[in-house]
Amino acid sequence: MGQMSRLDAVNQCLLAAGEAIVSDLENQSGVDTSIAEYLLDSYTEDYQLRGLANNIYVKTLELDPATSKIYLPTNIMSLDFGTYITNEDGYTIRVSIKSEGSNFILWNVTDQTSDWSDYSSYDLKATLTVKLAWEDIDTPGQRAITSSAARRYQMLTQGDEGMDAYLQQDEMIYNAMGKARDIDSKGRTIWDAADYKKKRSVFRQSGGNPNFRSWRGRTS
Repeated sequence: MGQMSRLDAVNQCLLAAGEAIVSDLENQSGVDTSIAEYLLDSYTEDYQLRGLANNIYVKTLELDPATSKIYLPTNIMSLDFGTYITNEDGYTIRVSIKSEGSNFILWNVTDQTSDWSDYSSYDLKATLTVKLAWEDIDTPGQRAITSSAARRYQMLTQGDEGMDAYLQQDEMIYNAMGKARDIDSKGRTIWDAADYKKKRSVFRQSGGNPNFRSWRGRTS
């Protein structure tokens, strides 16, 4: 859990542009505050999409017996299907995330269906990247996001190049701290330092499908 509140992050954006801070995000919410919040949300998603230690995990997907569909978490951002299967015509099954009302389901792109009953005997695995709430991002990550949002906010509202150069230094420092903390949380070594997609290609499974790396598809 991070120590930086969402209000603190918005105020950092306002201060970067020489504007007065606010005491809350409800009663004093205005155009400037809304822009800062929007940028903060955008950079929060961008920061998490690369996959953090606490927002990416491997899961065995479960088939809903009542609908024959596979429901995904409502905070899902992207999915990497981890099981090689083919349909009755021999074509590789590729997937995507599809919205259905307020839910997200696993969509069979190859067969153009959400019915997974034909594959109920398979152990379907996937690597999920989910969106964390602001409070669940650790402090170095929060500072990295805020520094990027503050720099962009200043340029959009003031366009001061001198201030942008100053904020660029902050952005570089806090992004380095955020990445360092994430790497430390993942417990990587020099033998295991690449992201999970690179590691998977290097330490790929033996046997099975010879085109192991090519059939997997990432949705985002």
